[in-house]
Amino acid sequence: MRTTGKIALVASVLAGAAAPMVAAAPAAGARTAPAWVAYHGVSAGQSAARVKRLKAQGYRPITVNVSDGERYAAVWVKDGAATKWGIWQGMSAGAFQKRFDAGVKAGVRPVSVSATGPAGSPVFTAIFEKRSGKFLAKSGLTGPRFAAAGKRAASQGLTLTSIDAYGTAGDVRYVGVWSAGSGDAWSFTYGKTRRQHEAEFYARKDQGYRPVKVAVAPDGTYAAVWRKDGVEDWAHYVDLSASGYQKRFDDLKGKGFRPVQVNAENGRYAAIWE
Repeated sequence: MRTTGKIALVASVLAGAAAPMVAAAPAAGARTAPAWVAYHGVSAGQSAARVKRLKAQGYRPITVNVSDGERYAAVWVKDGAATKWGIWQGMSAGAFQKRFDAGVKAGVRPVSVSATGPAGSPVFTAIFEKRSGKFLAKSGLTGPRFAAAGKRAASQGLTLTSIDAYGTAGDVRYVGVWSAGSGDAWSFTYGKTRRQHEAEFYARKDQGYRPVKVAVAPDGTYAAVWRKDGVEDWAHYVDLSASGYQKRFDDLKGKGFRPVQVNAENGRYAAIWE
């Protein structure tokens, strides 16, 4: 398999348009889907401007990523949901903790968290939503601590719903959010090389699982959440350059699906479409 090749393209593949990547109207007979917007590789200032504009237009963010000297990627949908939400970027570890503590008191919790930079001075971005139910969020975790936290969370009926890796190649850290599960069977992996992630993908695909979250670590390894949820139409690509991701995005244009997660680190992208 080529280094920049695809990991998988399952069933019919659907997507949107070029950066800023706004979804086109669905073709006749296509399934109804909310309007959406996605972008990647934008600066902090450009991201802030998009947040202001998209919020005013009635969109809400469903996933966010920060990488490579504070470059941002996100996917937004316009689905009419009455969910109360907020999105913050450029936070230090201390600022993120303060935002988290304030959110918990107000009944608001993180649903998508991303970080970049060394463990001692990371930059965080996060989407918070007002939701009920049990959850767990942790950052600054080494691989073994991340695995231990995941095991404890799973024993409490929680599912890993947000994941990212940051730090340096010699000191990879993880940030995750575990939420009350849907009842679907799931598991997670981390610290997998590209080849190991590929092997994991095919083994799990044969068992009915698919990747629903993916994160690129500073050392080039991958972390992923795998779920058996019966969804048939999806696509997963890894190890793409920014231009390669854009080309893949454009190749999927007009086929109806949108990206549901975009993740990057050190200029390499991974994404999942549905």
